Amino acid sequence: MNKSHLLPPNLTLFGYQICPYVLRVRYVLSLLELDHHYIELDVYANKPAQLLRYSPMGRVPTLIIDNDALCDSTVISQWLAQVYAEHQLLPANAWAKAKMMNDMAAIDSVHDTISQLISAVDKSAFNAALTRFSSMLPPVLTLLRASCSSPNSLVDVWAMVLAHLIRSVDAILQGMLSQHVPQIRSLPDIYRSRARASLRYQALLPKDYVTCLHNMMAHRNAYCAQLNNIAFAEEEFA
Repeated sequence: MNKSHLLPPNLTLFGYQICPYVLRVRYVLSLLELDHHYIELDVYANKPAQLLRYSPMGRVPTLIIDNDALCDSTVISQWLAQVYAEHQLLPANAWAKAKMMNDMAAIDSVHDTISQLISAVDKSAFNAALTRFSSMLPPVLTLLRASCSSPNSLVDVWAMVLAHLIRSVDAILQGMLSQHVPQIRSLPDIYRSRARASLRYQALLPKDYVTCLHNMMAHRNAYCAQLNNIAFAEEEFA
């Protein structure tokens, strides 16, 4: 049951289970305890007509609300936070809200560098992306290691998803990220400081998350396939 004073819309979310942007929206829906229909996509297959009707490029996440849709994790999450304001995912104060959105944008910039790492076409492009990652991550490490707000806020959602992605990619690349930014090794602390949040997030992840991420990285290009030709173990939450 949707826990809100509002009439519950019919919600359908299109995504794929290891996409960090999809995980953000699924995490927010979980925090708000909103009933919704989740449709898992095969990212390498043709997109279904229902998705393309609302998102011609087949972007995910796409959240269909009754007979309309939103197609961006930040836009979707802001809308949900404002509609269900009683859950306090965003501050009521305009300045505090702007500062939180500024922090979320900084986290997004690090997500972009990881995407560049994953999609690098050769060693030169990979090293350039690694340099960008190394310069952009340190300013947001404080956000990633901060104690979770109560109740959770959108910046907590952004931080949890990014911290887990960084740690997972670092494991797949045999510590290549933490060699350049040693502070990454302290990121497991996020799961202890945000224990309740991490359990909720963990429930959204497939048991073979790291394997799926490894396979996706190898599928994207030959260079990552070469880097990812390693043995690794599925990681448990601390």
